[in-house]
Amino acid sequence: MDILILNYSQSLSWKELEGYLGCLTPARRRGVLKKKQGSDRINTLLSRLLVLSEITRRTGIPQNKIRFDFGNHGKPYLKNSKLQFSLSHTNGAVCTAFSSIPDDNSEIGEIGIDIENRRRRVNPVIYDRSLAEDEKPLVRSPEDFIRCWVKKEAFLKRTGFGIVCDLKGINTNLLPDTAAFDCGDLIVGASGRGALTAAVTTISLEELLGRYTKLN
Repeated sequence: MDILILNYSQSLSWKELEGYLGCLTPARRRGVLKKKQGSDRINTLLSRLLVLSEITRRTGIPQNKIRFDFGNHGKPYLKNSKLQFSLSHTNGAVCTAFSSIPDDNSEIGEIGIDIENRRRRVNPVIYDRSLAEDEKPLVRSPEDFIRCWVKKEAFLKRTGFGIVCDLKGINTNLLPDTAAFDCGDLIVGASGRGALTAAVTTISLEELLGRYTKLN
């Protein structure tokens, strides 16, 4: 599994990035423009630019030819490809993970990723709603909770269910192939084949935007 993190300044303005909208197909542009807040538009645009450019780099499929299927709970899959991917974002950061389905097409190829800021405020009230009994003694701080949370979220993205499931029923002490990584101010959860030894790399905003031509 490969994990790629894009960090960007939260002072970044939508005006600085708006010209890159033209790099997306009309349907994908509309998806970005549906977001009302500038910060949400920025995050959505950068997420799409990163995922699409990485899919092209890894498969050779031109970005305007990339098509997706969706699972029963909305999990996206790349059509006609064994490349698996997962996406997560938080304020000021986007995270993607990539892996390939084995030749036997077994579910072992499924992956999930989640990212949170380690300093995010956490209301302790959520502990009882989210933690299995075996997890509670290990959560002594908000950061401990976030580390547990990203592993749960990554596992549920891997299965395709997301947080529609009962979080208390997911015990991170027992999850197979699921890990959390400390990445500066960020904590990343990964689940799937190769998660325990995943390679985590970073990409700068300049490097990502350098893959595209701004249209105005």
